[in-house]
Amino acid sequence: MKKILILSFALLSLGVSAQQNPVISGCFTNLPDTTSSIKIAFLKGNGLSVKAEFPIKNGCFSGAWEHAEQGIFIAYIDGSHTFDFVVSDGDVLLEGDYNNIQATVRKGPGHDEFEGFKTLLSTGPKEDAIRAYLLGMQDAGLKEFLLPQLLPLNPDTNVYWLRGHFWDYTNLESASTLINPFFEKNRDLYFDQVLGHDPDTIISYLNALFAQPMEEDVKKVLVSTATYKYETSKYMGEDKVFVWLAQKFYNSGFADWMSKEDLGKIKEKSEGLATELIGNQARDFAFDTEDRGRIKLSEVQSPVTILYFWDSECGHCRKETPRLKELYDEYKDKGVEVVAITLENEFTGWKKYIEEHDLDWVNGFESNFDRPNFLWYYYIPSTPKKLILDADKKIIAKNLDVETTMRTFLDDYLAGKVK
Repeated sequence: MKKILILSFALLSLGVSAQQNPVISGCFTNLPDTTSSIKIAFLKGNGLSVKAEFPIKNGCFSGAWEHAEQGIFIAYIDGSHTFDFVVSDGDVLLEGDYNNIQATVRKGPGHDEFEGFKTLLSTGPKEDAIRAYLLGMQDAGLKEFLLPQLLPLNPDTNVYWLRGHFWDYTNLESASTLINPFFEKNRDLYFDQVLGHDPDTIISYLNALFAQPMEEDVKKVLVSTATYKYETSKYMGEDKVFVWLAQKFYNSGFADWMSKEDLGKIKEKSEGLATELIGNQARDFAFDTEDRGRIKLSEVQSPVTILYFWDSECGHCRKETPRLKELYDEYKDKGVEVVAITLENEFTGWKKYIEEHDLDWVNGFESNFDRPNFLWYYYIPSTPKKLILDADKKIIAKNLDVETTMRTFLDDYLAGKVK
């Protein structure tokens, strides 16, 4: 896991808390007559976000930096004339020629160390040299900006140790962290590679992370990033993390940046998913059948039951159902049953589809939606939806792809490789 993440310093930014308001001033020769101001910006996504703007008169400007953020910012005169410089605890002086803008002289706290670091990078140094230089920096604002590009290390570093120390070089108590591009990249690395995909492990480490002292807006960014990550995850079981996040932050009033309507949607979804997490007992319900009358899910006896919610008019269902039928024909003699429940309330097309495709599994429907039914117990925002249940109707898998992962899972489960 020894890895250094280094960005191009032509477009970088950071902030740390400033003790006083430094003055940023300077003069430039050969400026076009149309130039009226210089903008101070930071990197945001693939562009720049302006933090301050100072008017230019007779080639010169001067203004107080009235923001808490410090670090590396971008001076922007026009689209082809930009350069980076350091804002820290002291005045900044910028002097240069518009026609040779990258040669601009930067004076002020942190600039000598920044130039030294860029010189070091130009020599193609080894990781140890870069790490030693960054850890030895004296300017607090510059150091706080650059350190998050390093991953914490110790002699026993492994992914398990890193999970608990990943943010050691990032000041989560500073709002300035929000404009640090390393923070943005580290968020992706943390969720995509470091935490892994076991939901209980993820929840444990996120719980420890959010228990740390943290600037509120930084916490909100991490919460919203995690929520989107696990709400949309393709990894089976990670919906448990989304449910935990929703209960801890969204259903408790923390997420004040969201509208009541969106909060309502998250609440509805999380409460629905909470009842059908892997390991939970599948909620029992009654449904109608053409040949057995009204029965309950619990009455379907089979070592493995695939609970399949679908609609014969649904385009995705029309693709998935024949695939599921093919799998069923292959596995029904191995102890796999399918309980297919339609969401339809008019059954002419449903019956015709069943007959045409020889769906000889358990076909269920609801003849009276005013009484308790499967929609009371399961969150079905779209079809098809698949839950795999064991002999006791405990949920052991969900929403697996019929062509790939479902076959592999069934083979392993029936062979006793999955508990």
